[in-house]
Amino acid sequence: MPSAGEAVSATPHPAASRSSLSSVPSPTDAARAASAPAAPSADVTQRMAVSADQPAAPPKPASSPSPSPTTSLPADVASGQGAVSPLPATGVASDRARASVARAAEASYAAALSRAGERVSSAHAGKQVTPRVPRAGESAEPPSGYSYAKRRKPVLSYALIAIGVVLLLVAGGLFIRAQIGYSEAQSTYAELQQYAVVSDEGDAVPTVDFDALAAINPDVVGWIYIPNTPVNYPVVQTDNNTTYLTRLFDGSGNGSGTIFMDMDDAAPGMVDEQTTLYGHHMNDGKMFKIIDNTIDQATFDTIGTVYYITPHVTYELKPMFTAQVEETYTAARTPNFTGTGDTLQSYLRNLYAYAKAEAADASERIDQAAHVMSLVTCAGEIIPRTTRAVMVLDIAAAYAH
Repeated sequence: MPSAGEAVSATPHPAASRSSLSSVPSPTDAARAASAPAAPSADVTQRMAVSADQPAAPPKPASSPSPSPTTSLPADVASGQGAVSPLPATGVASDRARASVARAAEASYAAALSRAGERVSSAHAGKQVTPRVPRAGESAEPPSGYSYAKRRKPVLSYALIAIGVVLLLVAGGLFIRAQIGYSEAQSTYAELQQYAVVSDEGDAVPTVDFDALAAINPDVVGWIYIPNTPVNYPVVQTDNNTTYLTRLFDGSGNGSGTIFMDMDDAAPGMVDEQTTLYGHHMNDGKMFKIIDNTIDQATFDTIGTVYYITPHVTYELKPMFTAQVEETYTAARTPNFTGTGDTLQSYLRNLYAYAKAEAADASERIDQAAHVMSLVTCAGEIIPRTTRAVMVLDIAAAYAH
């Protein structure tokens, strides 16, 4: 067995090839272990023996002041699992030996780190890593706990987007359907105007061919015309107040409906104390939309005369006022009043209290009215519309045909 001052050459311990980065001792630890003045044990002596198939190195002369530096350590030292042979405890030789052991430990530690790095590199072989470039004004260091892993977008976001798309499609479908309905209604009523000829003299009374209209729809009872507005329509009546809410004059289904007289009124109109006509508030401005607009005083003042034509009489009507009431205000469809505390004048006074726009002489004309016509439509732009606009007109003149 070589002495403490002799160089040792030994076969590397198998544990050295299996060492990992976590099991490699630091150079400081190795040096500290080397400087410990412990006596060699039998196990250490045996493991440091030269292999039997190699001749033992000749002993150095006793006069050698210190052992030559070793160029390698037993595998026990490299792996941190064993001890080294004892070195002289004092003197220059001892210091040199310790330095030699420390350098060997550092070399072994560096080799272990190199092998660990090779394993990491092989694990990432073929994988390209793109460094993250910080944005302007952003720290190059990621925030604590930040992960560059691909983040999943919340499922709720996708659900909301899908719902939004569906709502847009539904709204688009409803809009297109409404536009088609408006177009059909306008076409139908434009064609019917050939049966109500208005002269080129401005506010001249239309001449209506009721025989031709009755051939198309026997429910026709009259015609209403308001100059300088879209109102120029036939008027129908049947035994209910719902049929013509969704039917055009020719009987085809359409949301624009037809102007119709209350089912309880005496045909052809202006026979009872109050004759009530109903028409839709259409967003395209047609039918009775203008009646709701007359809640505004300026618009009310633009309506000078309304013509209601029957097969035998033409009535020239003047607006008195436009009131806004709840849809439950049923008095607006009462044909006649009993007389004792319930007269046409008392009704008109009650309704006049809800007036939004009025003629300058409305109060005086209420006292003189014998027959009135009320034009009723939905009020406001917010759906559902729960209020009604009621324009009340009295008779200024009547012409027999």
